[in-house]
Amino acid sequence: MPPPVPAPFPIDREAGIAAYKALLSPEEHRRRVAAGDTTDLVPGIKPLEGPPPVIVAKISKRWQSSADSKIDLFEIVPRDGAPLPSFEAGAHIDIMVTPQFIRQFSLASDPSDHSKYLVGVLREDQGRGGSIKIHQMLKPGVPVVVSQPRNHFPVVKDGLRHILMAGGIGVTPLIAMGHELSRAGADFTLYYKARTRAQAAFIPELQAMPWADRVRFHFSDENRLHVADVLGDYEPGDHLYTCGPAEFMDAVYAAALARGWQEDALHREYFSVPETAQFVNHAFTLELMRSGLKVLVPADKSATTALKEAGVNIDVKCSDGLCGVCKTPYLGGEIEHRDYVLNKTQRSSHVILCCSRAKEPDGTIVLDR
Repeated sequence: MPPPVPAPFPIDREAGIAAYKALLSPEEHRRRVAAGDTTDLVPGIKPLEGPPPVIVAKISKRWQSSADSKIDLFEIVPRDGAPLPSFEAGAHIDIMVTPQFIRQFSLASDPSDHSKYLVGVLREDQGRGGSIKIHQMLKPGVPVVVSQPRNHFPVVKDGLRHILMAGGIGVTPLIAMGHELSRAGADFTLYYKARTRAQAAFIPELQAMPWADRVRFHFSDENRLHVADVLGDYEPGDHLYTCGPAEFMDAVYAAALARGWQEDALHREYFSVPETAQFVNHAFTLELMRSGLKVLVPADKSATTALKEAGVNIDVKCSDGLCGVCKTPYLGGEIEHRDYVLNKTQRSSHVILCCSRAKEPDGTIVLDR
């Protein structure tokens, strides 16, 4: 059965009439061709603005990094030898194994090295299948399509003390931070927690780092990590970064807040959607300030879907509030933020449209677009 034909986007009636009148009749088209007047008969190709959205690279190396064989490290290099796009610590890329399997992975490589990207992939046997496909298909020499790096988890450049707390595979972006902070001569310590030594990745790699003296390993069956004990009391200029399972990061945040840390000094990145309380959807309105367009978002649709149906395209990728691609500035309205990307300060000016909604039924969010 062929796929259904999507409904056309609604179009302003006057604009549609004007566009129709601008079309040439067949007779006029033939007359102009016969006269050699072919100007604007065929639309030109719009040049690509900015860097290409994806890069075709290849796997150069792959090796097992955890004793339990569930975590492999993949080194990605350009196929033509040109430098890869630069990135800052905390960035991630998308890896497309097949069109159905596109997954985000934090970069663990040194941001100053543009010759390769390094990612660690935990094989999740009970997951959605993406990590299994990567473990099955990506071998040395195999081409791989990756996105440009994006970063929602950067290092605060003017921080005075940086505490990095990793839970399991969440160590990957913090390794890139270690490279960046070490090169800057910053004061930092990386605490790496895993249930067992066998389940941990990057152990030999971290032990070989020039900043290995900054790394503290904690395994639950050997020497448990007591978060409150290593945090210390907050001083202005301190920053805490954490990545790992949601319950681990929640515990880190709770301990930090209890020790007097300011919320703006706490930074985290989710690598999967945590279990949260169930939200109740209700209809609301989006108002686009620049065009004056008002779009009703029904209870059973997301803001991005309603906007697309109204002819307003918003880039979307994950639809879970994790990737930040659909981040949009807003000017007014009470918002129920449901994302896992924006911090408290960012939420005062931006909204993740794939998941967030107006806080109250029939509310209005005014977008700066």
